[in-house]
Amino acid sequence: MKVDLSGTSELFILVSPNGQMLAASEAMLPLLSYVEPLLPDLVQAADGADVFLNGLQYTLQRQLLWQAPGVPFGLVLTFRQPAPAPLVDHRLGEMALTLSSKLEMNHVLEHVVRFAMDLLDADAGALPVYDPDHDRLLPGHLVNLPVDLVTPVKGPRRGLMWQMIERGTSILIPDYANHPMALPELARVGVSSLLATPIMHGKTPLGVLAVYRFRNKPFQESDRDLLQAIAHQTAIALQSARMYQRAIRNADERYTLYQASIEIGATLDLEQLYQAIHRAVNRLIPHAGFTIALLNDQQMVEYVYLVTTAGRQPAVQLPLTYGIAGYVLRFGVSLRLSGAHALPEPAMQPALEIEGDLDHRSLLATPLVVGDRIIGALLAWHDHLDAYTMSDLSALEMLAATVAVALHNTLRFAHVQSLAMTDTLTELMNRRHFLHVLQHEIDRSRRYQTPVSVVMIDIDHFKQVNDTYGHLAGDQVLRDVAKRCRACLRDVDVLARYGGEEFGLILPETPYEAALVVAERLCRTAMAAPFLVHGSSITLTLSAGVASFQSVLHPDPSSLIADADRALYLAKRRGRNRVCGAQELSTYAEP
Repeated sequence: MKVDLSGTSELFILVSPNGQMLAASEAMLPLLSYVEPLLPDLVQAADGADVFLNGLQYTLQRQLLWQAPGVPFGLVLTFRQPAPAPLVDHRLGEMALTLSSKLEMNHVLEHVVRFAMDLLDADAGALPVYDPDHDRLLPGHLVNLPVDLVTPVKGPRRGLMWQMIERGTSILIPDYANHPMALPELARVGVSSLLATPIMHGKTPLGVLAVYRFRNKPFQESDRDLLQAIAHQTAIALQSARMYQRAIRNADERYTLYQASIEIGATLDLEQLYQAIHRAVNRLIPHAGFTIALLNDQQMVEYVYLVTTAGRQPAVQLPLTYGIAGYVLRFGVSLRLSGAHALPEPAMQPALEIEGDLDHRSLLATPLVVGDRIIGALLAWHDHLDAYTMSDLSALEMLAATVAVALHNTLRFAHVQSLAMTDTLTELMNRRHFLHVLQHEIDRSRRYQTPVSVVMIDIDHFKQVNDTYGHLAGDQVLRDVAKRCRACLRDVDVLARYGGEEFGLILPETPYEAALVVAERLCRTAMAAPFLVHGSSITLTLSAGVASFQSVLHPDPSSLIADADRALYLAKRRGRNRVCGAQELSTYAEP
């Protein structure tokens, strides 16, 4: 038998049944030195095996030659290089390389949609993105489709997009307009054929890649594999982009929390601390309203810092059974809500004056915990549904850990300061702090030329109360008088127990004549009702002296107080239960 393998560009060798090389094609001659050591293995190798010769890959094909029926002559081994990658494979490689350099989500989405349209000769494309925080599909990126055509698709999971995600399979609809699950909006803009596939990272959905044709040229089955290949590369790029975004956000959050911890830990002033906490929340999460709620000694929820779109609001106090803050304080849980239907069970009384109408709001809440004790809560809300993610709640929880310790320390410091400044019997300011505040008001009056007045007040015939009913009853009367007087004054007015049954009152921004009116009203209103002492009803009165600061007459607080005291004793000499002013002292000379 004659076998001629010369004159061909194919790579052949002829091997005898016992494995000896008998002949080779001319093109094979340069590779013989690489083949000979492998001959024993090549004779036994399976058809289609891969062989590497001189660094190049070849596919082995075997053909048995017969000398006569049942008598083998030899074995022809053919070495073929794989066919060059088609243009499509080359472009997929280019796409993978391009996507690997893009870490911004929007850049990835746009590039993928346009690449898929170009490769599949599509007229339009879309890449809805899956939002795991709210279990919905967001529009993502659209090309040649109206921007308002695709709205967020949220459960129940219906429609072709959800069907693809849940089954993990692609769909091809050559006649879209007549398909039973076709969207009327897409049919109206002229979609005639649809090809779409889910984008998955393992078993995690990332989105859906869809291409559309308006022409009467349906997609073919051969296009399906190509779109799936694009989706595979897209999944890798999207996951990388998400990891990049998560890393950037985590880095930003860590820096914000670090800055917040420094700022929050740098103050022991409650008001400054509240504002520092709010600034940190501003940097972490978007919100239309924010509040810091604390649990007070009466087991009431005190909204000590409350900000809405209308600005800072006065503090509010509510029972523990009301509102989201009350729920968080009772159960020690964090909440992420979207709409009133998401309110937790058991049912609770809403606090509309704080949280407003939750039907169309999103809300975050987390407790402030020190050790095993819940001292308060942070609440933030937004005027849109689904505004917050679990990442937002996590950021607020991390901030709350720092805030809780800072608030606990500041409240303890404020309590110690209060003990140093407060008269323990009446809970009014004590004499020492009264003098300190008066010095501050006098300095301010000198600087800005604003008036400030002082009223010295004494309970008439108070010794008779102690002598008749005892000192415990006298202490109760002092407490009652302090509460009644405090209720008659402005927040900026400063009332103190100056000593014994005498009280001092600072009236900022109040000239002499106005101070006389305030003192008259105070004495009349505070003592209008009788006092109940050991079952007996007794009537008491007040005497008061008024003086206003004048820089030429009052070099220090004691001189101003001395004038008010002299006016008080003038009121006593005139029969008590009255108010006298320092300007009357020149008329009634001292005896």
